Amino acid sequence: MNIRNMRTIAFALIVFTSSFVVSQETRVHVSQRVPVTKPTMELSAERATPVRVSTIAPGTRTQNTWNLLATLPGTVIHDITFTSATTGYAAAELGQVWKTTDGGKTWKEVLAAGDTYYFYGVTASGNDVIVSGFYDSSSVYGVIYTSTNGGQSWSSPAQITTGWAQRVRYANAKDGLILDLIGGSSGNWAQYTTTGGATGSDWTTVVDNSDGGWFGLQFSLLSNLHARASGVNFCSSPDGGQQWSCGASVDSVFDGPVLFLNDTYGWVGGGEISPNVEGWVHVTTDGGQTWSGRTLDGPWPIRQFLFLTKNYGWATGGNLYTGVGGMYLTTDGGQTWTVDSTTNAEMDACSAHKVTGGAQVWCAGYNGSLTGVIYSTVVK
Repeated sequence: MNIRNMRTIAFALIVFTSSFVVSQETRVHVSQRVPVTKPTMELSAERATPVRVSTIAPGTRTQNTWNLLATLPGTVIHDITFTSATTGYAAAELGQVWKTTDGGKTWKEVLAAGDTYYFYGVTASGNDVIVSGFYDSSSVYGVIYTSTNGGQSWSSPAQITTGWAQRVRYANAKDGLILDLIGGSSGNWAQYTTTGGATGSDWTTVVDNSDGGWFGLQFSLLSNLHARASGVNFCSSPDGGQQWSCGASVDSVFDGPVLFLNDTYGWVGGGEISPNVEGWVHVTTDGGQTWSGRTLDGPWPIRQFLFLTKNYGWATGGNLYTGVGGMYLTTDGGQTWTVDSTTNAEMDACSAHKVTGGAQVWCAGYNGSLTGVIYSTVVK
């Protein structure tokens, strides 16, 4: 498909104050094209162009050994979760859900919903699994699938919104949240549940951003129900997604993924694939009242955060169109970063589980040939 004929979610110029200098030239900055297998939309915004100062030294020595555990041809993985050191699930476009029972070495497709479904989220607890995404054919609407037996069988698809549903996350067994990519004329949408979300009627749709726009794939939902989402705007909710307040994005271009470990320590990332290919990270240590400048400004977009402690974590991402991507590591809470692994793939999702003496971490994504890749490392 000719990219110039795509529908585009773009927004007028807004000039933000920042800790780095921006030029007065304005350009359309593109975050990504979605969905990956059949791109019909560009997520973008018209912004002043920052003067890039790279904070990543090429060839930096890695700290962890990442192993490529598996490749899945024709699989664009957007989310991954592990319920133990051996059992995990991956959600992908074209209606695919995969399961591993050997720690990620081999994978079996446990749901093949068809190529009109695009799965962006999966979460699991024991044998209970819920998958979220959207159906895109003559009409578009968000859906969930559920399983109570570890993916052996699945419910029928349940509609939860008329938009493009993304990831599903839970604060506890009952309170869950799903963000919508597009929304409608009233703005962006969120879907929340206070009853577990097993059926479509368990989800309520609200406007989370009246300005409209788009959010990154990763949002943050704490056990106290405090939620944060970032993209063209940075938005927060005090009650699991029922009410929202929004402001400007943290970065002067736009944001993407956001993660808070608690109401003190948080990170927001972002990235673009045009006019430049780069990614960035900002850090807060006061619950988002103030944010740092870019502590990372590197050669691939950031799509996901995973932190084991407030100091030790990763920012992952990439760009399938130029074959760049991997995992950045920080050991000081995001103040400085090094390249921990170069995968040459767009890394969209990570998960971790405790093992004897430490934690095992998995990160998944896809490359330019639309092959899913799953990497892992053990941190002692």
